[in-house]
Amino acid sequence: MRGRSVNRAASLLYMAIASLKPIELFFRRTFLRILQWIGGNRQPSANPPSIPDSPSILILRQDRLGDVLMSTFLLAALKMRYPSSRIAILLGKNNIQAKPLLPFDCETYLYQKNVVTDLGMLRKIRREKFDVAIDMTDKASVTSSLLLALAKAKINVGIEKENAIVYDITVPRPSQTEVHITDRVAELLRPFGIDPNSVDKSPKLKLISSRRAGRIGLNVSSRTTDRSAPARASAEIAKGILDLGFQEIIVFCAPHDRERGEQTVKLAKDNRVWLAEPVKQFVEFAEQIASCEYLVTADTSVIQIAAAVKIPMVLMFKPMFDEHPWTPVGVPFEIHTQYPSLDALEPQPVLHLFSRLLSRTAQSRQSIEMPQPVSNYAPTTL
Repeated sequence: MRGRSVNRAASLLYMAIASLKPIELFFRRTFLRILQWIGGNRQPSANPPSIPDSPSILILRQDRLGDVLMSTFLLAALKMRYPSSRIAILLGKNNIQAKPLLPFDCETYLYQKNVVTDLGMLRKIRREKFDVAIDMTDKASVTSSLLLALAKAKINVGIEKENAIVYDITVPRPSQTEVHITDRVAELLRPFGIDPNSVDKSPKLKLISSRRAGRIGLNVSSRTTDRSAPARASAEIAKGILDLGFQEIIVFCAPHDRERGEQTVKLAKDNRVWLAEPVKQFVEFAEQIASCEYLVTADTSVIQIAAAVKIPMVLMFKPMFDEHPWTPVGVPFEIHTQYPSLDALEPQPVLHLFSRLLSRTAQSRQSIEMPQPVSNYAPTTL
């Protein structure tokens, strides 16, 4: 009898939620219509507007660090296509520290999630009268929709999705589960006459460092606990890598997750395993990462840094069912997927993949006998 009551309650709850869905859709569509009106009644058409020969471009990338680092290849491609054009980027509080790593000096606007400050910033953008604004998110974003509407660029470009009503030009959105994020974002180059297949999609960072033979980076932190590597498993991975003949393991962790890094070093019980020095600027952290010969990591922003300076790596991920994994571009890698999450991380599969990566990159290792300056980006002019 109780089971029937539970099932009936569950059914009623489901029906209540289902009945709210049309209301939610109504308000979402109404909101987007309002944004369309604020932005000048835009919508994609069969005959989209043409982009000027040397446009001023505003790029919206106000999300996370990994997103902006991954997107730097697109900035570099636009700069190569329009060497004399003005290119600006709008960043957020979560990724503004990536500014020194951008492939070239460009104007930067900061979205701070503060109504007064952000309205002032948007008024400044409107006065600049940008020819084109590019929304780089491939998932519908109310924030991006609002920013585009208030920035009032002459032409808005974005990926086809639920908020496409705020764009003048859209590009198709490939499958999020089957197509890599760089290939999805690269579609935004087509309206500018750039073939995405002709572009090197590895990150383009203004980063110079010295790779040190025998130094392995072990990054144990990610955004959430279930995406981070447990200290005990991380310590076993560190000891296993040292057994392969490497000289030192430098352990990286997020500032808020320093206890995890300290515990990893403590459990390793080897003075060749040490915690990276805390730094104040993200660019300093990037330089630390770029000093490693190989990397083992659980975080996607660290992946982008390592890919920029061609460091081979082993990735440790929880299962991703709704999106293609953010694997590095242009560098050898192996990937370990731990079920149900990294909370249950097993060291041995990671060490097996690390050994396999060593075998794959044995020839290239010979070129890292001494520390070498590495810079992965040099400005190109037409």
